[in-house]
Amino acid sequence: MKHLPAVKRLGLLLVMFTLLVWVLTGGNQAFAANGLTLSTSYPGLTVKPGETVRFTLEIENSGLPSQGIRLVTRSLPEGWNSEFQGGGREVHQVFVKRGETETVTYQVEIPAQAEEGTYQIQVGAQGSGAMDTLTLELQVSKKAQLASKLLAQYPELQGPSTAVFVFKADLINNSSQEQSYSLSAATPPGWSVVFKPSYENKQIASLSLEAGKSQGLEIEVSPPSNVKAGEYRIPVRAVSAAETVETELTVIITGNYELKLSTPNGLLSFSATAGQEKAVTLEVVNTGSADLKDVKFSSWAPTNWTVTFEPDQIPVLAAGESQEIKAYVQPDSKALAGDYVVQMTARAPEASSQAEFRVSVKTSTLWGLVGLAIILALAAGLYRIFKVYGRR
Repeated sequence: MKHLPAVKRLGLLLVMFTLLVWVLTGGNQAFAANGLTLSTSYPGLTVKPGETVRFTLEIENSGLPSQGIRLVTRSLPEGWNSEFQGGGREVHQVFVKRGETETVTYQVEIPAQAEEGTYQIQVGAQGSGAMDTLTLELQVSKKAQLASKLLAQYPELQGPSTAVFVFKADLINNSSQEQSYSLSAATPPGWSVVFKPSYENKQIASLSLEAGKSQGLEIEVSPPSNVKAGEYRIPVRAVSAAETVETELTVIITGNYELKLSTPNGLLSFSATAGQEKAVTLEVVNTGSADLKDVKFSSWAPTNWTVTFEPDQIPVLAAGESQEIKAYVQPDSKALAGDYVVQMTARAPEASSQAEFRVSVKTSTLWGLVGLAIILALAAGLYRIFKVYGRR
């Protein structure tokens, strides 16, 4: 190196120094390692025998392709039970997109006869090309303070969008001191949630509970009128200065069922000729948020009238959709001229609609000519009688 010019020697030394720094730091400034990270904010808890605890686990996908991550319990004390939960159900996989983090709940049931001591549980997240293991530590003590709870009697309710869903719940203060809880719910846009003490009609936003006491709650959930059928999850929280307890409520909207029978232009009157068939275009609209099946048509009309429909049934009418059908109305051939009423009904198992039509009946021109001919014949007969017998 002594034969190199001073400038080149300095440049070479800088390059070698840069490479040395890169090697010592693992090159982390340039490239981030791909893999999975399984973590929780509180991996160590103090619990009582017979208690059920829940860990919120976070699975982070750092650079791997989006994929389903398998969740496993690698070690668990004998006689203990555990399961992974997501969306209110037991799960064994969670889908994590590249560069994102998903959350699952890990529930552990400690036997009532568990001895005091420290116990470890190992859980794992395994994907394609990477895995991670997390150790959870539970310190079982008969003197441990139980966590406060917010428990719903029936956490999942189902009904139409017009319903108000009332969940019954209990807020339990398991701490050693009185606490004031603020109540809240995270709802989709347009939804509303009201909290009431059980058997009372007043709305509340907070309440105080003495140590070891509980309070029954009624949680009224109202969806917007235009909500679509589906499953909606609503996290509910009770927050105090010392802790946060929560539960998840699920509302399953079956959709509201509404049907409208009319005409394309909204006109509910037409004219017809006695004894002749008249075609009327009807429009059937599903104005609800759920599909309607087996929509059938029927009618009421004056005696000796006939009403038929084409088609006479719609197998499926999707929410928000409409369909035109034909009604063929034939007045009695002996009907007198005037206005009559015909009722037509569209009926599905869940909803129905009725339209009342005013029908202006005209008599046939042929019958008018026949009547005129009869009148002329009678007049001619009378004239002949007067002419023959009038001379006598």
